[in-house]
Amino acid sequence: MKKFYFLIVSLIFYSNSFSQTKFAIIGDYGKANVNELNVSNLVKSWNPEFIITLGDNNYELGEASTIDTNIGKYYSQFIYPYTGIYGPGDTVNRFFPSMGNHDWYTSAASAYLNYFTLPGNERYYDFVRGNVHFFSIDSDPNEPHGVDSNSVQALWLKLKLSQSPEEFKIVYFHHPPYSSSAHGSSLYMRWPFKRWGATAVLTGHDHSYERIFNDSMFYIVNGLGGRSIYEFYTIVSGSQFRYNANYGAMLAYSYHDSIVFRFYNVSGNMIDHFKILSSVKRLQLTSLIQGFYKTETNSLISDTLKVLIRNNSSPYEIKDSACGYPDTSGNAEFDFSHLNNATNYFLVLKHRNSIETWSSAGNKFINNALSYNFTSSASSSYGNNLVLKGSRYCVYGGDVDQDGIVDASDLSIVKNDASGGLEGYISSDVTGDDYTDAEDISLVENNVSRGTVSVVP
Repeated sequence: MKKFYFLIVSLIFYSNSFSQTKFAIIGDYGKANVNELNVSNLVKSWNPEFIITLGDNNYELGEASTIDTNIGKYYSQFIYPYTGIYGPGDTVNRFFPSMGNHDWYTSAASAYLNYFTLPGNERYYDFVRGNVHFFSIDSDPNEPHGVDSNSVQALWLKLKLSQSPEEFKIVYFHHPPYSSSAHGSSLYMRWPFKRWGATAVLTGHDHSYERIFNDSMFYIVNGLGGRSIYEFYTIVSGSQFRYNANYGAMLAYSYHDSIVFRFYNVSGNMIDHFKILSSVKRLQLTSLIQGFYKTETNSLISDTLKVLIRNNSSPYEIKDSACGYPDTSGNAEFDFSHLNNATNYFLVLKHRNSIETWSSAGNKFINNALSYNFTSSASSSYGNNLVLKGSRYCVYGGDVDQDGIVDASDLSIVKNDASGGLEGYISSDVTGDDYTDAEDISLVENNVSRGTVSVVP
């Protein structure tokens, strides 16, 4: 009798293997000619989920009589609602332009505003796709809400960026803050994008391609969508790559931990590519451990701490963790790679022989940063579960076996180690002096008598 054996292979694919969103980027494209046709065919060959534009959608004067020929003729299949003559359009909008100076040349940009149906006030707006938050800005000086960094428009962007939980935040508009080509840099658009939380800035206006790295962030000029090609002149600081040999467009993929940009020319050659990784979220934490904090010197004996980041609602799933080493004032930094901004999390502090202590409520990282202080008030911990020592609040010590309660089993361990004269980095040393002795016994006895337990949601 023959025996048959079957091999079963399980394949596990991780989420970072798959893109969360795929989009195309074109700039200075709206001039009905063979160059725009070639760029549009390139873009369509990628089958992107949507397209964003970097301005100058309708050459030369932004008129109603030219807008459909300049845009709809090549990109109608991405537009909704589409009212032009080049096909039925799409059933949902997948075309998200930004305004350029040529769009403003006629009747207060009325042709542009009438042709598109966009979010917000349509001149500047935002939308989310996958794990990317997009912000389309109007950089033209005709913008009624202003174009300096203190304008109504800029303050809208600053607030929106701070409230965004998405991993990547792309700001795009027409006039480049930095450029080495004919128009050069538009200094009035040098807003503090990085400080406000942006991931990258994409622009057009100069008919060239340039990748610039300034203020620890990429600024891209992408104006080779079809109108014409400009020369390069004075090279700006931070310019890493320049191209002006042919027309082209950008293709971008976002993943859970990165976003990848590529520029292709109309021959299908990849000219440039770069990747932006997820931003590290940094927690600045101040905390003190009861036995390790010395009131007479107002200083902490440093020891390794671990912070767990948990969801703000039941079952309070752990989202990330990190270890840190506080200074003598109790300050430590913890870096996390798997968290979102503008999302509530519980902070959970753990130490080798202290009570696990939770923050009093959820807390948000804003622009990748969060500060939290456990020492200023008992109410900074969930259930007010801190002990006042001198003028500062401390995490309860004495949970030697890390079971969430200071009880007889902890006291037994400490007494046994004290009787054996144990010393060194041991769990029963709850005062941080590298000895287990009467001082450790006294602290644990006091916390046993208090009925000290971990208090959690």
